[in-house]
Amino acid sequence: MRAHLTHVLAAVRDLTLVTEAVRAVLEEAARTADHLLTGLVDEDWGRRYGRPVRLGKNPTRPKTRILAAGDDACRLLEHLHRQGSGYRPGPQAEALRQIVVQNYYRDAAGCLRWRTADDGGLPPSSSAIVSPYDTGTRSPGSPWACRSPGRSCHL
Repeated sequence: MRAHLTHVLAAVRDLTLVTEAVRAVLEEAARTADHLLTGLVDEDWGRRYGRPVRLGKNPTRPKTRILAAGDDACRLLEHLHRQGSGYRPGPQAEALRQIVVQNYYRDAAGCLRWRTADDGGLPPSSSAIVSPYDTGTRSPGSPWACRSPGRSCHL
């Protein structure tokens, strides 16, 4: 049971990261070139990304939500990329691109899949992005360090 709970909590943390990164890019694009979001953002997107992410400790269907957030992130990045010279990606879009590469991959059939430690696909914590707003923030790697992402205090 404890091992299962650890996976659920990790999924919640990662789902929060991806959904918050999508929300940050939507806000960035709305500030700089809101016309680019026409035809992409609808009511469902507004419900999912219209306010800061607060998932609680045990969201319903975390794997389904992780894949849905990844699909939305890929659709958003591809949509903005197709705009060509009309849009210059900002720091939030670049952070989302890195977060998608860090957390997802496409299988042989082209389906989006979530990376796990079991398939060897996760980056080490010293290089993993933990915040879409500050891509230089990293989780502490030392067992003697405090476990608060973005802050480091060695004991």
